[in-house]
Amino acid sequence: MLLQEKMGKQKFSPSEQIVVNFILKQQELIKNYSTTMIAADTYTSPSILIRISKKLGFSGYNEFKKVFLDEIAYLKANFQGIDANRPFNSTDSIMNIANKITKIKIESLKDTLFLIAHDSLQEAIGIMRRSQTIKVFAISNLSFQAEEFVFKIRHIGKKAETYSISNTMYQEATMTSSNDCAICISYSGESGELLSVTKYLLTNHVPVIAITSIGENSLAKLADVSLRTTTREKSYSKIAAFTSLESVALILDILYSCYFKIEYQKHYQYKVNLAQSTESRQIDNQIIQEE
Repeated sequence: MLLQEKMGKQKFSPSEQIVVNFILKQQELIKNYSTTMIAADTYTSPSILIRISKKLGFSGYNEFKKVFLDEIAYLKANFQGIDANRPFNSTDSIMNIANKITKIKIESLKDTLFLIAHDSLQEAIGIMRRSQTIKVFAISNLSFQAEEFVFKIRHIGKKAETYSISNTMYQEATMTSSNDCAICISYSGESGELLSVTKYLLTNHVPVIAITSIGENSLAKLADVSLRTTTREKSYSKIAAFTSLESVALILDILYSCYFKIEYQKHYQYKVNLAQSTESRQIDNQIIQEE
């Protein structure tokens, strides 16, 4: 749930609601307002802002203000003039559709990069590095991204596994130890199966990396660290998950690449040796041919 959505659903006193309405109306202009200035413009007191912040789950107004402004900045960046849910219509030509789908994927990548926080990424890489086995849990079409990531990680000599059947996921989560780590992928962060898996993992003190949407959700609350996907699609009223799938794939590629970099030469040599010893085919295309 986005912070602005939470502000709309939370119960406030009449005076608190006046201040909340003022903040929602001002949007990014709040950056230039102190608590005293807001109180003066709303004929309230500065202490109301502290009460509002705490009702919304923050330690104080400064923390609330930062999260609010970060959310506004994200929502107003990228995707200008593009509908992530219905990027094309019935009157578009096939080449118009080709251009629009390409554009929405580019915007998805830019949007995802905007959301990547250095410290969160570094923490996730550290968790992967310390683990004996990286276990990836995802359901539905996200399992394809999980399989590709595991394929890459295994081909540089790191143990990795993924599971697409619910019963298998529950069993594997229960058998996972604190020496391993888990990557749990859910766009909504509210998938019942993934939340059950995560709770099994936490029982065994397994470090959990979540890949999920922005805002407050159950998976992010349970995870040790969260990496956020582009969050532009509705749950049901979309033609396809063009943006979210692209975003998850990028985050997994970034995790793989950053892990690869830790022991670059070792991982590179392992991958090349593996390919040379197991792949044999006649290629006539000079671009693809090895020297």
